Amino acid sequence: MVVRIVSLVPSATEILFQLGAGDDVVGVTYACDYPAEAQTKQVVVLPTVKTKGLSSREIDKIISETYARGEPLYTIDTRLLSELRPDVIIAQGLCEVCAAAPGSVEEVVKTVNPAPKVLTLHPHSIKDVLNDVLRVGMVVGRVGEALELMERLQAEIRFVSERARGLPRKKTFFMEWVDPPYCSGHWVPEMIEVAGGSDFGVKGKPSRRVAPEEILRFEPEAIICGPCGYSLPESLQDAKILSDTAWVRETPAFSAGEVYAVDAKLYFSRHGPSMIKGILVAAEILHPRGFRGVAPPASYARVEGIG
Repeated sequence: MVVRIVSLVPSATEILFQLGAGDDVVGVTYACDYPAEAQTKQVVVLPTVKTKGLSSREIDKIISETYARGEPLYTIDTRLLSELRPDVIIAQGLCEVCAAAPGSVEEVVKTVNPAPKVLTLHPHSIKDVLNDVLRVGMVVGRVGEALELMERLQAEIRFVSERARGLPRKKTFFMEWVDPPYCSGHWVPEMIEVAGGSDFGVKGKPSRRVAPEEILRFEPEAIICGPCGYSLPESLQDAKILSDTAWVRETPAFSAGEVYAVDAKLYFSRHGPSMIKGILVAAEILHPRGFRGVAPPASYARVEGIG
């Protein structure tokens, strides 16, 4: 079964390539950079807000103000989309900050003739992410490949879960944004739990802005800096801010030197297969003796000058 696919979600793009459907992908978003082959596809979605060179606080401010005004954060090239004649469009309904919103996609689809199928992904848990692999496989005719991929991902989860059994639950504050501080949400607290930790965020719920007083009451033993969509160098740059932040210096994590930066873009923010590798990253951070060497290379780093 050969279909023409436009992926408006980086995680869906990764799934498609892992299912062997990469040659069927004809359009992607500007953020679809993994695997590298995805960057050869035509880009149909671009951001309306330029954030390059801005600080975390400046980015938070401009995104919040744009969203509050009801203005779109992304624009879809309707002319190009029509020219690509997709049979399937994969979108997401989870977060309008991360991808083109479902409403905007539905409006654009009306301009495409013949009308393509639209699959919307909106996972909130690890189970949802795995189920989305199968949903994508079904819509593009790759069910067998999807089932095999799901089995491999589930095996990795079991490996970590079984090895973490009996280990002390390390209290963890995973930061999805640094300035202002946001806790983790959706699948990330569950990832931390599988890895042998107990995260400040709530499983299945969105990330949210938190007050320093809340974090201090939690008394985190480990702080993981993983700003949404940030690579390891970007996360590390933001994490360095923490060394001069008053509330951070009062945490057990700071005293013990347990402050880390991670490649959030690849292993935590996106709800694709690589997210499962993020559980290995978290496990090695929280329990290095039990999981030494399991994290992918260059997936995390301890923040120097802390502790």
